[in-house]
Amino acid sequence: MTCLLLENGLPDSIDGVTIYPDYRNMIRFEQILDDDALNDVEKTILGVNQLFEELPPGGMARAVDRLQWFYRRGRDPKDVRAGAGKSNERAYDLVMDAGCIYASFLQAYHIDLTKVRFLHWWAFTSLLENLPEDTPMAQRMHLRTMELSEIKDNKLRQQYHKMQKQVALPRKAVTRGQRAESLSDRVKRRHAEARKELERRKQHGL
Repeated sequence: MTCLLLENGLPDSIDGVTIYPDYRNMIRFEQILDDDALNDVEKTILGVNQLFEELPPGGMARAVDRLQWFYRRGRDPKDVRAGAGKSNERAYDLVMDAGCIYASFLQAYHIDLTKVRFLHWWAFTSLLENLPEDTPMAQRMHLRTMELSEIKDNKLRQQYHKMQKQVALPRKAVTRGQRAESLSDRVKRRHAEARKELERRKQHGL
C-alpha cells in the first residue's frame, strides 16, 4: 500500500512514464466511465489518455491496470470496499456535488478549485474525505452515509430520513470503482484471448 506521507507519496510517473495526476483528469475519467454512448474500446483509450503521456511498458493492458490502481489511490480493492463502512450509499459525486465541494474547499482550505493550477488526485480526494465537520460537503457526506437503523428515537430517525432524501444521489447498480475494475478485467481477458489466438496460429503455421 502506498503511503501519502512518504517521499514520492504522490506519484507523477508510473513505470517510468510521465502521468497527468491532476484531479480534473480523474473527474473526466469518471465521466468517461459513466458515458453509455462509449463502448469498452473507446472508454479504454480515452481513460488511459487522461492519465498517461504515452503507453507504459506492457502496453494497453498494463496502462489500464495502472489507471485503475491510480484511480483508487494505490489501495487494494479489498481495502477500498472495507473502508466503505456499513452504508452502501455513495458519500459524494464529483460532478453533482461540484458546487458544494468548491464552497467547502474554499471555506476549509482557502483553495479556489476554479483557479488552482494543479492539485494531485490523491491529495484532492484526501482533502475532500477529511473536510471539517462544519463544511457543507462534510455534512452532506455524513448524512448520506448515516445508518438510520442505529437511531433509536423514531421521530429523530424520521427527521434524518427526510434530510437524507434531500441530499440523496441517484442509485447506481454498479459503482465507478467497480466499472473501472470490470473494464480492466475485460481488457486483460481480451489480451489473453489474443495471445492464445496468436499461439494457435503459430502452431498451425498460419
